[in-house]
Amino acid sequence: MSAELLRVRGLSKSFAVGGGIRRRARLQAVAEVDLDLAPGETLGLVGESGCGKSTLARLILRLIEPDAGEILFEGQDVRALPRAELRALRRRMQIVFQDPFASLNPRMTVAEIVGEGLRVHRLASGAELDKRVAELLETVGLSPDQAARYPHEFSGGQRQRIGIARALALEPRLVVADEPVSSLDVSIQAQILNLLLELQQRFGLAYLFISHDLRVVRHLSRRVAVMYLGRIVEIAQSHDLYDRPLHPYSVALLSAVPIPDPVIESRRRRIILTGDVPSPVAPPSGCRFHTRCWLRERLGNPDRCVSEDPSLRALETGHEVACHFAEEVDDSAEQLQVTGRPARHRLPAASDVLASGALASDATSATADEPAKADGVSTPDGAAPIADPTPAAGDA
Repeated sequence: MSAELLRVRGLSKSFAVGGGIRRRARLQAVAEVDLDLAPGETLGLVGESGCGKSTLARLILRLIEPDAGEILFEGQDVRALPRAELRALRRRMQIVFQDPFASLNPRMTVAEIVGEGLRVHRLASGAELDKRVAELLETVGLSPDQAARYPHEFSGGQRQRIGIARALALEPRLVVADEPVSSLDVSIQAQILNLLLELQQRFGLAYLFISHDLRVVRHLSRRVAVMYLGRIVEIAQSHDLYDRPLHPYSVALLSAVPIPDPVIESRRRRIILTGDVPSPVAPPSGCRFHTRCWLRERLGNPDRCVSEDPSLRALETGHEVACHFAEEVDDSAEQLQVTGRPARHRLPAASDVLASGALASDATSATADEPAKADGVSTPDGAAPIADPTPAAGDA
């Protein structure tokens, strides 16, 4: 991967709620988020409504001031920039909002909306500005003849194209797309998604693509980050996440996404999470997902889930997962049903790791130049032998 375009570390934000005679509480919207984004890459950000996705996007652009954390864009510390330098930096960081009607000023023409950034940054004026606006409208599939119209004269898909043209006007390197197709019809969604892909290839744009629709994210994203109650719980390559989710919450999300194979789909079942999403004003102790976690219930409700907050850790699959028992998810019945794939070699479970540690004391009985063997296969450091990944004839 090339050098980082965006680097976020420990980003947090809370808001005061309540008041009056009551003591004001703090709502934890975003808590200690880490993200990286390379030039020209698309990072999908998914999660339930209210989990903090849009707040995170606005923190990255510094439309909202963070409480803590670090934001580096092109090596510059966004939080440390004075107002004038931040204004110049924002030319390279733009956003496309969810509601294409609410994000456009109804009293401004399309030409004024698209050209506003060029006027503010004094990049064009007069005939040059008109020419640039016409080029931008053509780029997003609109006619330059429509520049004198107002937003209410356009359909939802056309209004979103206007929003995209406005974002492109200053030639950004990063575009935050905050659920840009969620309010559009399905047929129009496909057109806008294809437009975003075309623009990315043409201009080398990097996208932070926010959505609650995992099918849309899979179509567009190279990597996917899953967010729950203000925290990132899993990050992986897109195909890896959809083929092998390793956080219980990711498995539950993917169970709601249909697979376009009637045979596989007939064998799948939806994982219904118990209980409601906890309040971000008083999030659960330990793992924030433990109150709804199907895996914890299966493991006998271990105390670690309640007492210890899991941090993102890298697994041998390349996933980063915030779960104490992520290895137990691999090749579980739930994971296999959700993904529709056959079983294969699973990650070493926590119990396997403990067992290998207990057997380590027996290693002194083996000679230094003769490693322990099982069924004639050499294994490193006394670990359990790796099963043959080739499926049996009956599993094919």
